[in-house]
Amino acid sequence: MKRSQMDILMKMMLLTFEQAQIRRAANLSELLLVEELFIEDLLKKMQRMGLIRLEDGSYKLTSRGQRQLKTGIMEEEMEEESSVISYSPFHDEIWPEMTEALPEMEEELPLYRYASNQNLLDQDRILPVLSERYEGVEEDGFQTVVAAVNRFDQQKFESVPCLEFRLYNKEQDIFYARVWNLWLGRWDETLEKQIEDQERLEWRAV
Repeated sequence: MKRSQMDILMKMMLLTFEQAQIRRAANLSELLLVEELFIEDLLKKMQRMGLIRLEDGSYKLTSRGQRQLKTGIMEEEMEEESSVISYSPFHDEIWPEMTEALPEMEEELPLYRYASNQNLLDQDRILPVLSERYEGVEEDGFQTVVAAVNRFDQQKFESVPCLEFRLYNKEQDIFYARVWNLWLGRWDETLEKQIEDQERLEWRAV
C-alpha cells in the first residue's frame, strides 16, 4: 500500500461526513465552495479506498475512514507486485541481493557433502525482509508500505561456489576449516562449523 499525508480537502470532507448528513456531491460542493466535479471524483476515490459508504442515502465514515481521519495518514492499496529474494535452505537465511554475477565454472563442482540438512522458508520470514528492502522510499510524497505476502514459490535453484581450506595451527595444535562463500563475499561460519564438527577428529587421526 501507499501512505501519504491526507490533504486538507479530504480531511474537511471526512469531518463533514462525521458531523452532518450529506446526500449529494452538490451539497458538499456548496458547503465547501469547491467545484462539484472535483468533489464527485474525490467521493468515488474515497469509496474505492473504503473510507466512506452510502448508508440510508447519506455518506458515512467507515471504521477505516475514522481511523485514517484520526491519524491524518491516507493509506491506499496498490496492485500486487512481485519481488525476488534469495534464500539458502541450508543456512536457513535470506541472503542479500547479488551485486556481481557468480563466476562461470569450467567444470561441474561437487555438491556440498552435508547439503541434505535443509530448512523450508515460511511466509512470515519474507515480510520483514521485503519491508526493510522497500519501505521508507518516498516518491511524490508517497511512502510505500509492504502490507502482506500473498504467495511465494521457488523460481530457480542456484549453486553457489565455495572455496574450502583445511588448516592446522601448529602453535595451538588445532585443526580448523575455512570456507569462502563467493555469493556472500566472506568466510562462511555455518559451513566451517559443520565441517569441523563432522571431520575434525578424522583430521587428527590422519
